[in-house]
Amino acid sequence: MSHRFNSLKTSLVLLLLISTVIGFSQKNSPWKKLTNQTVSGVYLGLGRHQYSLDGGQGFSVYLKNYNPYPVVVSGKVIAKTLCGSEVASTFTTTLAPEQESSGGNYADSSNSQTGVVTKDECAGKKTFISAKHAVTNRIQDVYVKDVVVQGGNGAQIQSSSLQPNIPVKSAVPNFSNVVTPSNPNTTFYKQKYDSLTGVVGFLKERNVTLQDSLINLKSQISKGIDFKKDSLLQSLPAIKKKDKYRKIVFTNPYIGIGWEHIPMILNQDSVTGTNVKASSTSDASSHPILIGGVIFNFFDSLPVSFQVNPFASYGINLGSGTCGNHFAGGGLLRLLAGLKYNAPVKLFVEGGIIYRNGSLRKNITVSNIKTQQTGSYEYNVTRIGGGIQYQWNGGNAYLRPGIFLETPSIGTSTSVLSLEVQFSNRWKAAFNYADNYFAVGTKKYQWTDNTQNYFNLRLTYNIGKY
Repeated sequence: MSHRFNSLKTSLVLLLLISTVIGFSQKNSPWKKLTNQTVSGVYLGLGRHQYSLDGGQGFSVYLKNYNPYPVVVSGKVIAKTLCGSEVASTFTTTLAPEQESSGGNYADSSNSQTGVVTKDECAGKKTFISAKHAVTNRIQDVYVKDVVVQGGNGAQIQSSSLQPNIPVKSAVPNFSNVVTPSNPNTTFYKQKYDSLTGVVGFLKERNVTLQDSLINLKSQISKGIDFKKDSLLQSLPAIKKKDKYRKIVFTNPYIGIGWEHIPMILNQDSVTGTNVKASSTSDASSHPILIGGVIFNFFDSLPVSFQVNPFASYGINLGSGTCGNHFAGGGLLRLLAGLKYNAPVKLFVEGGIIYRNGSLRKNITVSNIKTQQTGSYEYNVTRIGGGIQYQWNGGNAYLRPGIFLETPSIGTSTSVLSLEVQFSNRWKAAFNYADNYFAVGTKKYQWTDNTQNYFNLRLTYNIGKY
């Protein structure tokens, strides 16, 4: 009992699925069927329009004579296009008893039961019949009109106009107008045979409909998958571009070059046997530098983020009669805040410690007497300040002006103006300047304070992965 119930349940599910697919195909399939009709013993139907990869899209009407005498069938088979226009083909076909005539190959112009809709008549709409294969559908519906059936002696039997979308009451041909032969037994079997033939034709047509719907369903599924895949592929560059903002920590190692002008104290020793006195004075060392460092970006995807920037630089004096080397290193902590992570304007606060160490020796001439100046320094600087960051390109380019207060471990605090510009995610330039900057070092002799300015110019290149 349970087995029979399960079999019945399975059958109902399959029946429901087939009905759904057939309904789906009738609504969505571009292969629409011509309404089956019987006019004066002549069966019209089974016409369907065909796809074409070149030349156009064909449509046709199928004819079969169920009369016991020959007939001449004429009329028009008309395709209503997706563009709203109509394309008609006038046909005249002679049929012997039991003879059928299909539309055949639409490319065969000798068969008047077939017409063609070209791209000039309707551009149509592209339809996928497989994942990688698409054709153009130009036809919305097919119908026939002005059908005239004439008997073998040329007399007109019936004229009819068949309009589209007429409900089909039965797919089995109507034999009400068929002339009945005198032999009743022959008539009985003839009718049974013709009815069975009609039923077989109906089942064949339903089978084609089911195949069409399955092809269309497969096409829609494949098209959907291809669309999802294409959407994902198209979005990959955007994901890659914004990847910087999707990480908690983003690292930017960099290298660069620059120029530094740093005040320091130089001591001039006296020359034996001359009137030149020993003295100490504030001076400066101007030299090229090599730069290296790393910027650790934290929470760049949030409105408030911060950066940690350890760095180091090394400079060397290159002038004639001059030698010296200069080292600087330390770390800065920068806090940035905006309405969102890629807001065009952000405020920033920065603080850190810089360690400096260096020495300089240079030969000079005083009162036509050659003498030598030497000096060295070693101290820490506390740097604190802030400003505004104007950014674009998702924060990969910005302009960052600021003002800072630098306080040395020995000496007087000085205000420093700063401007940092990032051109892209690779190149960046920075400039720091201060007037009357403090000079540090060892004072050996009488002190002369000369005002000195400070500047630092840097050009760096990011060597990390963006």
